[in-house]
Amino acid sequence: MIKQALLALTMTGAMASAQAAVVVNEGFDNVATLANMGWILNNASTPVGATGWFQGEQQQFVSQRGAPESYIAANFANAAEGGVINNWLITPEFSTASGATVSFWLNAGVAEGYSDQIAFGFIDASGSMTTALLDSLVTVTSGAWTQYTASIGYVPGSARFAIQYTGLADASNYVGVDSLIVDVPEPSSILILAAGMLGLGAARRRKQA
Repeated sequence: MIKQALLALTMTGAMASAQAAVVVNEGFDNVATLANMGWILNNASTPVGATGWFQGEQQQFVSQRGAPESYIAANFANAAEGGVINNWLITPEFSTASGATVSFWLNAGVAEGYSDQIAFGFIDASGSMTTALLDSLVTVTSGAWTQYTASIGYVPGSARFAIQYTGLADASNYVGVDSLIVDVPEPSSILILAAGMLGLGAARRRKQA
C-alpha cells in the first residue's frame, strides 16, 4: 500500500513538472501581417461597413502589453448604419490531440450609451464559421483590459479559435483584442500520464496476485 502511494505521488510530481507548449503567441504588433501568418479575418457583417479588423488606435486606449497601438481593434463601422456586426478573428490552426487552452484580453472604448459584445470559442480547422462553438456573449468592460480563457479537451485532429465581434452597429462603439496565447500540453505530458496509469495498474495487479 505504501509503495502504491509513493508511486502515485511520484506520478503526480512528474505531471506537475511537465510543461505546456505555446503554439500561438500574438501581441498584434502588426495587424497587416496576420493573414500571411495563417490568421483569418472575415467581416461578414450585414450590410458590410467601411472597416474590418485594424491596428489599435492609441487615442482610444493603449495596448495591454507592448507598444501603445500593438493590439487589434474593430468598431461600429464594421457594419453599415442600421446593420448588424458579424466580424470574425480566427487563429491559425493548432493540434487538439492533447487539448488546448486559449487566453486573451479584451477592452472597449468609453462611450456613454454604447456597448460592445464579443463571443468566442473553438472552430474547426477549415475556419468555417458554421462550425463554431461559441460561448455566451460577453459585454466587454470599457476602459480596462480584462482577461478571458477557454479550454478544449483531448480531441483528435486540429482546430482554430474564433473571436466574433457582434451586435447592432448603431449600439456599438470600439473594441480591442490583445495578447492572445494558445497553450497545448507537450506530448511528454501525455506520455507521463499514460506511464503513471500503467504503473498504478501494474501495482494493483501485483497486490492481487
